[in-house]
Amino acid sequence: MPNESRNTLIIFNLCFLALIASLAMLLAIKGYPEKIFYLTSYVAVIYSVVHIYKSPRSLLENKALLCLLVSLLLFGASKLIWAELFHNTHFTDIRDNYHTVGKRFLLAAFVLFYFYQCRTLLHKDVLKLGVVMLFIGLLAALWLGYASRPTLEDSRVKWTTDAATTGAYVAVIISMAAAVLVRKCFQVSKVSVALFLAIFIINMAMVLMTETRAAILFTPVLYIAFFLTYYRHISKHIQAMLAAVMLAGAALVLYGAWDRVAQIQTDIAQYHTNNDTSIGSRFSIWKSGWYSVAPRFLGQNPDQRYQKVEEYVNRYERGNPEASRNLAYHLHNDMLETLSLQGIFGLLALLCFYLSGLWFSLKKSVISNSGTFFVMAPVMIFGITDVVLIQSHTALVVVMTLALSLPALRQKA
Repeated sequence: MPNESRNTLIIFNLCFLALIASLAMLLAIKGYPEKIFYLTSYVAVIYSVVHIYKSPRSLLENKALLCLLVSLLLFGASKLIWAELFHNTHFTDIRDNYHTVGKRFLLAAFVLFYFYQCRTLLHKDVLKLGVVMLFIGLLAALWLGYASRPTLEDSRVKWTTDAATTGAYVAVIISMAAAVLVRKCFQVSKVSVALFLAIFIINMAMVLMTETRAAILFTPVLYIAFFLTYYRHISKHIQAMLAAVMLAGAALVLYGAWDRVAQIQTDIAQYHTNNDTSIGSRFSIWKSGWYSVAPRFLGQNPDQRYQKVEEYVNRYERGNPEASRNLAYHLHNDMLETLSLQGIFGLLALLCFYLSGLWFSLKKSVISNSGTFFVMAPVMIFGITDVVLIQSHTALVVVMTLALSLPALRQKA
């Protein structure tokens, strides 16, 4: 093997392990996962620039990938431009979060290009080591979450994130990345099935500790879809056993969180008489969010938005206290949040990211070799009832898991 090719192989495998390590420790340690991602992204930038200079046509080989990369650049640019344009604001946490999100999505375009171009260089032993590292990370996060519950005011675990809901979304995305890598490494063997089942159980336990209703209801559906996509050709006996365990696990989690799940119906029924509830506040926030939208290409200052949403809630939503407490942070919907702040450009960039991500993920030549769909799906679904992409922590997980899902399965002849 030529020295250049050998060096490329070694560096790529080290970068793969670096992102795995970053993902594995993300729910337990702050600071280091971000540093590891930036270090890997700098390698990706250098590789991408050199590769495109030597082979410009490589950008056009996969149009779906090109659209995904462009969407990442557009999405990142929309956040950075907005953060710089409206830097004079009292809501500095919102500005700084979006600035960081924008930077990470810009770098993600280079990381995804790098990982796609080198996708066949991943060594099987490195992949196995990566699976072990992710398992250790998930088990450590599960134990840390369980151990921290007695010290929390409301017993809802959030790990290193800003809220329990964010912790749930991050846990689901990391767990799906682990399932994708297990499937790549062990195909449809009994080991693969056993590890997939273990990931499901760990993930459902983590979701239960966060008591996040969207995650409790959607996560089993996500795993069933994964099972039907990648394990439908295994023996009927194993299929039945796997389905039974998954249904039992989902039922147990639903039972454990039934009070919060059942509260959804109660909150909806009482909305017109008592909107000071979790679900009622969301309705108030969404309506005030649409009221606050300014039809501008680059959006508006968060101070302007806050003034409008507060005015709407006080005037039309009986001053909903729960909504007022949350309005200072976000609007509980990714598209509405983006449109209300980053304007038309931001919304178009977000939709471009969604659509190009789905196009790339669902291509016949990709879906059998890539698990990117199972990263995009939770991002989009959770973004309906909450804001996933405002938190720099979540953005980091999304871009890293997209990259780690790219290395291809080796097809049998």
